[in-house]
Amino acid sequence: MRDAWISKAGLLAAALLAACGPGQQAAAPAPVEVTVQAVSPGDVPVAFLYAAQTESSRLVEIRAQVEGYLEKKFFSEGGIVREGDPLFRIDPRPLQAVADGAAAALAEKENGLAKTRRTRERLQALLAENAVSQKDVEDAVAAEQAAAAALAMSRAEHTKATMNLSYAYIKSPLKGLVSRANIAEGSYVTPGAASLLTTVAQVDPIWVNFSTSENEWLRFNDDILGGRLRFPENFDFDVEMVLGDGRTLSTRGKINFAAPSVDARTGAYAIRASFPNPDLIVRPGQFVRVRLLGAWRPGAILVPQRAVMQGEAGKFVYVVGAGDRAERRPVEVGDWHEDQWFINAGLKGGERIVVGGVVKVQPGSALRVAGDAGAAEPPK
Repeated sequence: MRDAWISKAGLLAAALLAACGPGQQAAAPAPVEVTVQAVSPGDVPVAFLYAAQTESSRLVEIRAQVEGYLEKKFFSEGGIVREGDPLFRIDPRPLQAVADGAAAALAEKENGLAKTRRTRERLQALLAENAVSQKDVEDAVAAEQAAAAALAMSRAEHTKATMNLSYAYIKSPLKGLVSRANIAEGSYVTPGAASLLTTVAQVDPIWVNFSTSENEWLRFNDDILGGRLRFPENFDFDVEMVLGDGRTLSTRGKINFAAPSVDARTGAYAIRASFPNPDLIVRPGQFVRVRLLGAWRPGAILVPQRAVMQGEAGKFVYVVGAGDRAERRPVEVGDWHEDQWFINAGLKGGERIVVGGVVKVQPGSALRVAGDAGAAEPPK
């Protein structure tokens, strides 16, 4: 019985081996279903976003230029004043008295000059008749010259007195926001360091200060030299301002200053832009963001973020190769652009990359293209 059982087992094993002969192989795995996208280089506009702070384009300190009692304040603190609006009045009566005295002295010196001139003319006529000596005429000429000098000095004193009188009436030199009054009405003011009465800040246009780091600027230079980035000619960017609540200011600005060297304290290049602000929406000291527009990347390749994988040797994508099989392709990525990567090296136009189902793909995998995402179109 034992021998018979062994014989049957041997026959069964032989039958199984015959059924799985050398002509039979394991079934091939099914192709991986993927979505692909064609690589299409093109010029892509790019923008650069920075944190910034606003600043008055012209901040004027209003100071007392003459001494006296501060008689009146005319403005609402924190409000808008226009050019020529009255701000303060210093008691003008003492200054008026000085101006009146200077005017009287000026009239006296004018009369004195006229008198000496008539004397000189009369003596010159008499000298022709030998009725007076040459010395008399010379003395008359000297007297006239002295009277002319006295008149010039008196005229200068009158001008100064008139100017000081005008300083009693302090007006705004520009349209802008006026600060609070630093000195109360009735106080005695004098010219000097303690004479600051208030300030007026021009806010149309308004300036915005921001900076770019040294490392970022070096990267820009590398991209420009490598042909991967272009700036507008003469650094002529359009600048947008994004307010704190996310709104974008309706007017665009222009860069009006870029530091030629790195600030040793911050390690950055200081940049300033000027914005029209006719509605006075933006005030000095606000924290905003600015977006520089006008640069572009020529012949750029954009790839969706989901298509780029991270391996031990760096980033890579899967390219649809010969026979619709997956080819692992190392790539050099650049900056982000919305939800896509700029690809600096590793791909060329016309190739198809896997953008959907990529997590199931292995190098050499057979692919079945279930959809084509089309070429990545550069943003308008």
